[in-house]
Amino acid sequence: MSNIKDRTHDTTEADTSAPIKLDAAAEAHIQKHRKLQEDLTDEMVGLAEQLKGRSLMMSRSLENTEKILDSTETAIEQSLATTGHTNVRAMKVYYETSMTTCFQWLLMLAMTWVFIMVVLLIRVT
Repeated sequence: MSNIKDRTHDTTEADTSAPIKLDAAAEAHIQKHRKLQEDLTDEMVGLAEQLKGRSLMMSRSLENTEKILDSTETAIEQSLATTGHTNVRAMKVYYETSMTTCFQWLLMLAMTWVFIMVVLLIRVT
């Protein structure tokens, strides 16, 4: 245990301005990790570009959907206005038709009464 403390103590007291010499295996290991880090960085950049592209595509899709919804809303409002106008006209026609039908029944009743009176007048005289 004291051996480890001595080594740690020795390394902390060592001159830090001197370049550290690494063997070939350590250098290869560092290069391998740098390559992995660069590959991961490139992959993250690619994924970020894909995310940005998909976000823009989704934004355009939402804008198009919003335009479609606005035009649909306008069409529905126009349809409701036309339906309301048509309902008013239909009620007016229904009212006029019922009044005409009532008048026709009264006229037919009056004609039947006149016919019966004429028949009675002919029979009586």
